Amino acid sequence: MDAITYVDDRSNTAPSVDRLLNALIREWSGCRFDLAERFGIPQGDKDVLVLDLPTTGAVVVAPLRHRSRVGYHGFEGRMWLLTDGGTIEIELFDVLAMLLREPDIRGRSSSASRLNLQRRSAASVAAVAQTVATRGATRPFADGVPDFIEAESALRFGHAVHPTPMSRDEFSEEDSRRFGHEYGCAFQLRWWAVHPEVFAYGSVEPHDVVEMVPALAGDDVASLLEKAGASRLFPMHPWQASRLMLVPAVQSLFAAGLVRDLGLGGPLWRATTSLRTIHSADSTWMLKFSLDLKLTNSRRIIERHECDRGLSVHSLVKGTLGDRLRGICPTLTVLGEPAWMALRDGPGGTVLTSTIVSFRENPFQRDNAPKAAVLGALCERHPGQAESHLSDLVRFVAKQEGLEPSVVAECWFERFLDTAIEPFFLAFSEFGLLFGAHQQNLVVGLNDGWPSHLYFRDCQGTGYVQEFLPMLREHLPAAGGKGDHVFDAEAAARLFGYYLVINGVFAVVSALADAGLSSEDALLARFRLLLERLAARGPGNPACLDYLLNSPTLGSKGNFLFSLRNTNENTEVTDPLAGYVPMSNPLFTRKPA
Repeated sequence: MDAITYVDDRSNTAPSVDRLLNALIREWSGCRFDLAERFGIPQGDKDVLVLDLPTTGAVVVAPLRHRSRVGYHGFEGRMWLLTDGGTIEIELFDVLAMLLREPDIRGRSSSASRLNLQRRSAASVAAVAQTVATRGATRPFADGVPDFIEAESALRFGHAVHPTPMSRDEFSEEDSRRFGHEYGCAFQLRWWAVHPEVFAYGSVEPHDVVEMVPALAGDDVASLLEKAGASRLFPMHPWQASRLMLVPAVQSLFAAGLVRDLGLGGPLWRATTSLRTIHSADSTWMLKFSLDLKLTNSRRIIERHECDRGLSVHSLVKGTLGDRLRGICPTLTVLGEPAWMALRDGPGGTVLTSTIVSFRENPFQRDNAPKAAVLGALCERHPGQAESHLSDLVRFVAKQEGLEPSVVAECWFERFLDTAIEPFFLAFSEFGLLFGAHQQNLVVGLNDGWPSHLYFRDCQGTGYVQEFLPMLREHLPAAGGKGDHVFDAEAAARLFGYYLVINGVFAVVSALADAGLSSEDALLARFRLLLERLAARGPGNPACLDYLLNSPTLGSKGNFLFSLRNTNENTEVTDPLAGYVPMSNPLFTRKPA
């Protein structure tokens, strides 16, 4: 078999190799670890990942830079195909094609879904390679902490454990350059004038959408209001606006004069790591749009019930229960989502979900904005390297304070646990709140580079622990109603364990250990001490702590299988745990017999 040689440096595809192989290891039994010297690989005595592919009679070997107990292995970036004549270098596309021939993978998919995975993987690899070539050398944390939106653009390569992290169906390369967070380009909103009869909205007191919108237009508000006349201003993501102009229901609204295009205007906005949520330092609000594209496992359309959920959670966290939560978790700020708006398909008609816009609180405004960085960006490795934005930050702090980087790393991790992680355990065990606290929803406040606060985003994805519903209904009578995420404590603990621990804490552990700033064992020991301290605290619901301390395995989301089956996680998954796969729990210590 002839290997295809990359024209670009292998660091251009190294992030894609990491992401695919780490997803595969969690979900496929055909992976095993061995020593490089047994396969004639020029990597000394390092470990390698071996993929046994009996259907094609092949063995593929991928040398490791860092073997991880927490599920974030670092690979050298090259992969080798073993042949009778020796070894030849092979590329990611060839490996994926051979994988899809294996019966236990092929049998869980259709021909169409396998072709779709190959297409999306190719698009993702190409997007990552282009980003590496353009922004791969970017190291904004080497000289301190950048501002909020610069830190958002520091996440260049997408989900750390996913076969298609940067595939954006319907986005062209030019669209990514204009609207992708990784390029950091600014753009204005598209403004429409909407007749009140087709203007749908919801908000919680004291907020009023009609009053909130004009402020988004900045210095252009007077001219836009004049153009709108008796109609209401409606801001649109410019990419989504162009897509909606092709939708018959929206075309009918324009033809009837119920919607008019006013053009571009207002201040400049930039995408956050979620792509569909945008930020302007001149605005009180961030805006979250429906975008008609599929990114990772979901089409990015906001559903109507998600809007209601966002309002409910906002009311909880800003009310008396929120006061109690802030009392025991002073370092946690939940960014509220108190309002939304959309178009109807006609006077008094159905809400068009593709037009929904949600409002999210923005503490990162121009004057005295706190320093903060999304956790996903901090943990991301530089292309083909052991160093990450987090290790850059630790080394910067060490230099500023005259300390050894290893000392700073372990102190940084402890402060991170106390400041950013402990509050979520208390919110679960004391209040029954299940926050979807994964890497892209955790924005770590940084004071001189040290963790000092945690900003959580995504009220719309927040759920409730069933056992707490009677208490929660004292503060919000509608809690647990139709459209809400409700799980019993045992199921909620598994979801909590994946999002906050596997996707969050373990990513930090691996980033620090990969860079040689500590060991995974040392950091895990510190984390286990926190869990044991919280378990001894009582008397809240102990489900998540029992699960993390005493379960030999933890459930991890099966991103490879989701992608293989071409599942739209947002609308086609009724039981999120059905797509989870077990991984060894590095926190578990077997008790003596």
